[in-house]
Amino acid sequence: MRRRRGPSRAEKQEQTRGALLRAASKLFCKRGLEGTSIDEVAEAAGYTKGAFYANFKSKEELFLVMLDERFAKELERIDRTLSGTDDPETEARLAAAEFIHFASDDDWPRLYFQFAAHAARNEEFRQELATRQQAMGERLVEVYERWTKQFEIDPPLPIADIAAMTYFMADGFLVDRLIEPGLDEELYPTMLSVFLCGLSAMASGWEPAAEFAAPTRSAR
Repeated sequence: MRRRRGPSRAEKQEQTRGALLRAASKLFCKRGLEGTSIDEVAEAAGYTKGAFYANFKSKEELFLVMLDERFAKELERIDRTLSGTDDPETEARLAAAEFIHFASDDDWPRLYFQFAAHAARNEEFRQELATRQQAMGERLVEVYERWTKQFEIDPPLPIADIAAMTYFMADGFLVDRLIEPGLDEELYPTMLSVFLCGLSAMASGWEPAAEFAAPTRSAR
């Protein structure tokens, strides 16, 4: 009878890393970054402080790893949903609904905005966070560019501006849901549908009144 192989060293390290990330997420949500120590994260995960430093240099680096993994999952989901096989408005509404549902399904919004507040007080961390957000924005632009190739008319604004606007709308909605948890999830997909209808109208020749027109990001 063959002996059952135990987990490899790499598998054990992955298990340790995952446990530390989960423990940190819960503690950061309760106490914030500054109110949580590395010792507390290690203890909550069932490991030593040495195990923490074997995987992460600092609490800030641990969070940035969380951010990278979360962004990767969201981008993969958006790319899959915006497949170009259905009506554009239907796909966009579904992508928006899924984003809000999954983003609101755990403590992620509270965690993310706590770290945004930390970034406002820590310039080095702010730069790291900005680098991650810029990378996500660039990847989102790639997804949108691939998706919009199916349209019969060209987008009326640079894709980078459209991607940024949808990102801003999502951030604002998630902030409001932290304050008012009872907000209907359908509001965000509806808002995005209205936004896309406006873009479609602009692409067809309609122009907003001059007093409402604003310069694009690329023109600033």
